[in-house]
Amino acid sequence: MNFSSPIGQTLDGKYNIERELGRGGMGTVYLATHLGTERPVAVKIIAPQFMQRPEFVERFRREARAAGRLRHPNVVDVTDFGFAETDSGRVAYLVMEYLDGCTLGEILDEEKNLPVSWTLDILEQVCSAVHEAHQQGIIHRDLKPDNIWLEPNQRGGYTVKVLDFGIAKVDSAGHSFSSTEAARTGGAETFAMGSASTFAGDEGSTAIHDSISPTQIVEARTLIQAPSEESEPAESNPARQTVNLTAEIDQEAVGTKILENGEAELPDGATPRLDTAPVTKDLTRVGAVLGTPLYMSPEQCRGQKLDPRSDLYSIGVIAYQMLSGEPPFRGDFTEVMACHREAPPPPLKVRKVRRKLRKVIMSALEKDPDLRPQSAASFATILRSRSEGIAGLMRRAVMIYSEHIGKFLGLSALFYIPMTLITIAIVIVTVMKGHGQIEESTANFIGAGLQLVLFFATVFTGYLIIGTNTWIVAHSIAVPLRPIRVRAALREVNKRRARLLGTGLLSTVLQLIIGAITCGIGFLVTSVLWSLVGPVVMMEKLRGWSAIKRSSQLVRRSLGTTVAAVLIMFFLPALVAGTLSFVINITAVAVDRSAEKVVVTENTAGSDTEVVENLSIDPATGKRENQVTIKTGNQPAVRFFNMDRDSRKKLTNSILESLLQILLLPIQLVMMSFTAIIGALLFIKTRQAGGEPITDLLEQFEDTDGPKKKWQERVRKRLLESGRISANSKS
Repeated sequence: MNFSSPIGQTLDGKYNIERELGRGGMGTVYLATHLGTERPVAVKIIAPQFMQRPEFVERFRREARAAGRLRHPNVVDVTDFGFAETDSGRVAYLVMEYLDGCTLGEILDEEKNLPVSWTLDILEQVCSAVHEAHQQGIIHRDLKPDNIWLEPNQRGGYTVKVLDFGIAKVDSAGHSFSSTEAARTGGAETFAMGSASTFAGDEGSTAIHDSISPTQIVEARTLIQAPSEESEPAESNPARQTVNLTAEIDQEAVGTKILENGEAELPDGATPRLDTAPVTKDLTRVGAVLGTPLYMSPEQCRGQKLDPRSDLYSIGVIAYQMLSGEPPFRGDFTEVMACHREAPPPPLKVRKVRRKLRKVIMSALEKDPDLRPQSAASFATILRSRSEGIAGLMRRAVMIYSEHIGKFLGLSALFYIPMTLITIAIVIVTVMKGHGQIEESTANFIGAGLQLVLFFATVFTGYLIIGTNTWIVAHSIAVPLRPIRVRAALREVNKRRARLLGTGLLSTVLQLIIGAITCGIGFLVTSVLWSLVGPVVMMEKLRGWSAIKRSSQLVRRSLGTTVAAVLIMFFLPALVAGTLSFVINITAVAVDRSAEKVVVTENTAGSDTEVVENLSIDPATGKRENQVTIKTGNQPAVRFFNMDRDSRKKLTNSILESLLQILLLPIQLVMMSFTAIIGALLFIKTRQAGGEPITDLLEQFEDTDGPKKKWQERVRKRLLESGRISANSKS
């Protein structure tokens, strides 16, 4: 049947066809204008010869259903599907958004390898789209750089669009794939269909992508060769040859099954090689091979049943290529397929890429699907977690602390009130002891008791601050656009105060006992393994030994970073306190050793306290007298007369010791509030390292935001009506 061009015509009374953009295996894509909105769109019209074959019409309908089912910002939006009468007869058409930008394949052809930050941004968006497809029961089966479109977002970045769901497997029931289902049951078998070969034009041409056909559509530079039409001899362009496998048509599946005895049909004995062809272009024959050899999973190459983890393998190959500049396997068609089935991928050796990040990418290339990340969302989460070490953690901690410093310091000051009162009591006892108003033995006993109380008060206060700051940090990351309410944070901590204090006391006592038995080594080990007990109790609502075991499990996921974080959390405050104590002790020594008539010592730590010692001789009696004057700020001076040297030394030391206690309070407050943020970020990082997304914690913030406002209820109602959330969801 001859097909007259629809250019200049109005399709179905709605779309004014302006010009041809390209052709695919099953139809032609045109630039059109929607008459109602005057919006440019891309319209794909099925070739008339395929309209005579019900299986192709049904496939086209399924393709429309697969793309139309997906509503996601990282998937090309399909807006319409239908049938229309034309001069050539009745045709089916599909309408999708028209995109600016270029493909990832075009970028890799020039840039070779990309920076880690850009790679992660692209992969996260790809994984988000693929995860949504899997949730809708759709497996893509042809993920590759040419099917990843980058559209400028007018903010200096790019919005990723995943294309070509035309060979995707669609679950007819529309149920989502879970990781357990993927491991337990298979998806559709791998299929291919005999059809036309597609040859793309020169690089640098303006291109759009058809979200249905797995072929790049290049404006004015695409040659489509139907099986019955004359075509360019294969020998004239061996680098761009595609291979047709022996296949059988299955009406109930998308594509045709690759048979085990299927051999590549090579013209005149020629061997098509993928290592001499462009890496990311022209390697998919439209409807001929379901998948692109360079990016196909082992089970796909074997023609086995597929599940969502097959797409994870393809994403792993793309990630490998983005960082290294080339895919893991190169060679001719059969070599690449064999390598995917049997050969281990070469190690990913790239400078400036963390070893743990490389390990995650290599895990996606495992031959056994059970050893790969079990979902696209978990793969993206693990990638982000492994992309940064302690330096990135500290940088984020400083940013969050500076952004909410008022809230952090205010809450910490509130929790520090008991410690402040205990410290004041210690200072009073110390001064009275130095002045001789309390017996030394009694003062020592009271002081020891107060120090013990101060120790446990410090533990309890620390866990309350850790719990509060963890909630604030998780809130700022999970729902960054919502304001952080201090009352909500205090309310949540109050709900868990018994768990926090009880579990904190249990872990502290166990640490001391284990440390005493192991000469301190066990204390250091448990300080690392149990460093996330507070965040676990606060965010996961565990308690006691369960929280301790969960902390150990999380820490083992990122042990090196945790050790570094613990060193900072413990040794940074110790270093500051030690420095301050050293300065004050030096001051005490200077006062004690001075032999001048008048000695004035100023606290170099910033205090305006002065200790003045006057030595004089009474002219009448000739007796040596001494006077010690202690003055703080504008307060009246306190004078002590006729003190012996030991008394003066005790008094001076007691005053300086008390001064140390007072000065350490604000320093501890600041350091505790900051180190709690490090612990909170470490908790989130270790969760992500296990593939646990931060969105799992979202429900907690929904509960604490108080009554929903009318606009929030309207948003929820619309999500329910569209089926995006269930009635039991708290989103």
